[in-house]
Amino acid sequence: MTQTYNLAFMDEWGAERPHEISPTTQEILARCSEVIYSADAVAIQLGGKAGRLGESVVATALLEGTLQALRHLGKAGTPVHILVDEGVATLFQETLYQQAYWYSISIQEVASGQQTLETTLERIPGTTIVGIDLHGGHDGMPELTIQSTDSPTIARRVAIFKRLFRVGVRSYAQRSRERRYADFIEDLFSLAPATLVGKEVQPRVLLNASEEAYGKRLARKLGLREEALQIACFFQSVVIAKCYCRWDEVIEGFCQEMAAYAPGRMIDFLILCGPDEMHPVGLRQEDMREDFGAFRGTNENARVFVYATKSLRELAILTNRSTLALANDTGPGHIAGALGIPTITPYLPGTLYSMHVWTSSPWHHGVTLAPNPFSYQQIKSAILLDKTNIIDSIAPELLVAQMLSSLPPLMRK
Repeated sequence: MTQTYNLAFMDEWGAERPHEISPTTQEILARCSEVIYSADAVAIQLGGKAGRLGESVVATALLEGTLQALRHLGKAGTPVHILVDEGVATLFQETLYQQAYWYSISIQEVASGQQTLETTLERIPGTTIVGIDLHGGHDGMPELTIQSTDSPTIARRVAIFKRLFRVGVRSYAQRSRERRYADFIEDLFSLAPATLVGKEVQPRVLLNASEEAYGKRLARKLGLREEALQIACFFQSVVIAKCYCRWDEVIEGFCQEMAAYAPGRMIDFLILCGPDEMHPVGLRQEDMREDFGAFRGTNENARVFVYATKSLRELAILTNRSTLALANDTGPGHIAGALGIPTITPYLPGTLYSMHVWTSSPWHHGVTLAPNPFSYQQIKSAILLDKTNIIDSIAPELLVAQMLSSLPPLMRK
């Protein structure tokens, strides 16, 4: 027997949870709370549509919230199986999640786009098995399905919270950046308000001490100066309309400001690149060297390094050494924010790639055009035709100002 509970009401709750909840909704929430509290094991699936990196990284906020909710419910130690798309699996290390939470957590790499959550749940032993679908490619309104097998020999339930990503990430973006993910998990599992700490329920990439040491050695090998201000740069994107083409003006303006009030401060810009085959001519590694390699800042206060990382994990390790990150609205920028690095990003105006949604952590500092001077059709056409004229209409001075305000207090004047 299969029962289905519609959770679409949470789409409206993203704006504000109502003071009065209908008896039907209360019954549904009670069932959500009961199945998670009764879980003998949990399987959680993360990933992105067409392998998108950004959706996978942002979904780690809901993963963190779920694990913390289990702990608050007295369920620490419950076997948790985390399923991660193969393209991003290098960002997830099993031992680090075990150390951060508990040792019965496992991570499994799965083929991107395949519906593996249901088949995984079938293999897990127990009376109540719970699946939590955080995959960015599974669009639509959320629901809870409970499939029960009740016979003289078997009494088993498989409950699946389906399609949580859209509401948990998009609808609850109407809450504050600190509370959005925590509020969603609290509402879903009927936890008391403020049970979860907002700053702890955020996108998160875990690194260990040995990787930090490796990052230091690699930075030295690349020629980065230990004493310099390091700024990670992500100037590529598979969506051309999101590629800001005025980064040269931004870094030049920042160097002028630093030369004026912090003479002697050296700046190393590290442009981190992905595989050339993912990007068109003009956005590849050698293109970045040609465009930025000769830059020396103001009074020789800057240098630019271009490096193609061997893996997403290496990208995270190098980014973690940075004081700031400059990023197009793209996956690596979400990694920077998930490491707690202040990340300055220009966003297309409007709702197609909304800054409101995709400034995905308190460490993201977005800049866009407000009010929006372009029509929906103009923005859509720019995306379809690979035009950068709209994103390039954002003044570089706005990004420079955001960089300066995001520096640590001791570096500000």
